Amino acid sequence: MTTLWTACGHYLRQARELVSNLDGAQYRTSHLQCFGGTVGGHLRHCIEHFELFRRGWESGCIDYDQRERGSDLERDPGVALTRLEELEAWFSQADIGLDTPVNVLVDCGEGGDCLPSRSTVGRELQFLVSHTVHHFAIIAVMHSSQGIELPPDFGIAPSTLKYQRQLAAGT
Repeated sequence: MTTLWTACGHYLRQARELVSNLDGAQYRTSHLQCFGGTVGGHLRHCIEHFELFRRGWESGCIDYDQRERGSDLERDPGVALTRLEELEAWFSQADIGLDTPVNVLVDCGEGGDCLPSRSTVGRELQFLVSHTVHHFAIIAVMHSSQGIELPPDFGIAPSTLKYQRQLAAGT
């Protein structure tokens, strides 16, 4: 049975394998059909969310808006690999109950204050999985436009993969 902790590890591993197979140009290429985004930019965004979860857990409050943006992480695949390896190690050893309460800061936009919200570790791990799959789907579109093949499950939601397996099995 897959837990949310192992699911996060799976996506971190997928990201590491992706980065390992890209050269610097592929990592930094801007894609017009994806609003000028880059694979590196999407991976930076995901990596920082995992890091901010970890940092917030350790400090007592998660704030996903404290991202670096424009850093070496989105330009240098070597930096991404190092950070992904560190995260994979932390997530594989983390032993925090899914029902454990956690505080999350939420930016309500429109110049309002950031409001604290109560959540649980499990809910935040669910968010990380869903958020990562969403960005991986965008990366899959970018790769498709370049003729780069990805694993067939890359960027596809777990529920969709389950449905596809059911269809293939005829159930």
